[in-house]
Amino acid sequence: MGLDMPSSIRSLLLLTNPSSRRATEVRQQLEASISGLDASIQVTWKDVFQAAEHDSEVDRAVIVGGDGTINLGLSWLNQAGIRAPVALIPAGTGNNLARGLGLPLEASEAIKVAFCTLTTRHVDAIGFSCDGARTGMMLQVAATGMPAYVASRFDRLRHLPLLSYPIRWIGDSFYRLLALQAIATNKNRNFKWNLNLDGEVLEVCGAALFFGNEGTIGGGFTPCPRASIDDGLLDVCLLPTLSFRKTLQLFKQVSNGTHLEERDDIFYRQCRVVHLKQAPCPFLVDGDIRGNPARIELECLPGIVELVLPEITRSGQRNQAVAGSEPS
Repeated sequence: MGLDMPSSIRSLLLLTNPSSRRATEVRQQLEASISGLDASIQVTWKDVFQAAEHDSEVDRAVIVGGDGTINLGLSWLNQAGIRAPVALIPAGTGNNLARGLGLPLEASEAIKVAFCTLTTRHVDAIGFSCDGARTGMMLQVAATGMPAYVASRFDRLRHLPLLSYPIRWIGDSFYRLLALQAIATNKNRNFKWNLNLDGEVLEVCGAALFFGNEGTIGGGFTPCPRASIDDGLLDVCLLPTLSFRKTLQLFKQVSNGTHLEERDDIFYRQCRVVHLKQAPCPFLVDGDIRGNPARIELECLPGIVELVLPEITRSGQRNQAVAGSEPS
């Protein structure tokens, strides 16, 4: 597959996750795709676990991986001080962020968008720290409570040799099965949190607490349906602890993103800065567990990331502005 890149792109920085089997497969396809590029174009490969150091100028950064790898890649670029447009090539289990942004999930199409599209969009990111240590940035959703425990189990199971392939192909449905199992076995317990939302201090309790820059999370759930990735705000959604039957009803409503319209027991706020205190428990960020912190800080960073995205027409179809053509 030949790539007709814009002439303005003379240096590429490609970030990938060597521990991800799917990302490694997509990297092989990507290497074949860029093999025919002009020899004068500088191509540098880095993995997201390397030290965030890069001295050369970058015209476009490309992150290859799933939601967790994209999170690590954005943090890597931020630490390295790189402010180039960022393209995403989804290569994970759920690829929820790519779905939410309207990016193609098929590798060859995603590669075309990443290298040939001129259209970019400035979006917010959420800087976060755990127990006082600055940890990174997220683009999508963080959670604590039951969803983090479910995600922690999902992560353990998907690394077991006998289950890695089935889980990879089942994808989001397996996460949903684990969530239903947690509900059926009364793992949907009541958690307590101390929240500070832009200076307003609240003591709250419930089954799940979400922080959304974008509305969706793994398993096809939409806990923060009012979240917009470029509104300069962080959405906070607290789900109550309910009986088994009522939790199943809430499960369906969150899947459809209709819980705010259909219920009056949902706590939902929009803010810019969050300080959270909790008994140490798993903290889920963009698909990955980030330890068991007792203190979490999150801050919306408006427009800090410039993403390479296909232009969306009014009819909802992708309309790529590619090299040699004018953006519509």
